Amino acid sequence: MKQETSIIDKIRDDSSEATQHRRDIATLAAIGLTNFSLISLFQMGKIKRLPDLPGKLFDTHQVNTAKDAVLLGLPDGVISLGGYAATMILAMAAIRYKKQARLLDVALGGVVLGQAAGAAQYMVNMTTVQKKACIYCIAGAVVNFAALKPLRSLFKRRE
Repeated sequence: MKQETSIIDKIRDDSSEATQHRRDIATLAAIGLTNFSLISLFQMGKIKRLPDLPGKLFDTHQVNTAKDAVLLGLPDGVISLGGYAATMILAMAAIRYKKQARLLDVALGGVVLGQAAGAAQYMVNMTTVQKKACIYCIAGAVVNFAALKPLRSLFKRRE
């Protein structure tokens, strides 16, 4: 008797170009989740100190405890976690629900673009206002900017 293919197997076996781009975006979001989990735990007080790069420029404590590190009344690390989680959910949903994939990709694009815009704004803030840098924030910005490439490829493809 032949076993029915599961939803997860169908998702895993999907080798379409669009799925590859969504997987790349989701992979970057997973890296962002890991990075911003550390920042969030620091902002919550669970982690008392995050290692910094040497030099006077780097001050993770100052950057992540500044008033600019609060959005919607919450530490920005947790807000970023929500964005990365939404990215992964939307990427997976677009793979799973083919009929709604275009709409889900537009929502995915909105989240990815929003995170990249937020990262750009925060990078400007760190350099011009705080005059200190957080290596974890810089890494997060790199992740957000890197996600623009597979997002662009996702929207440029022909299917």
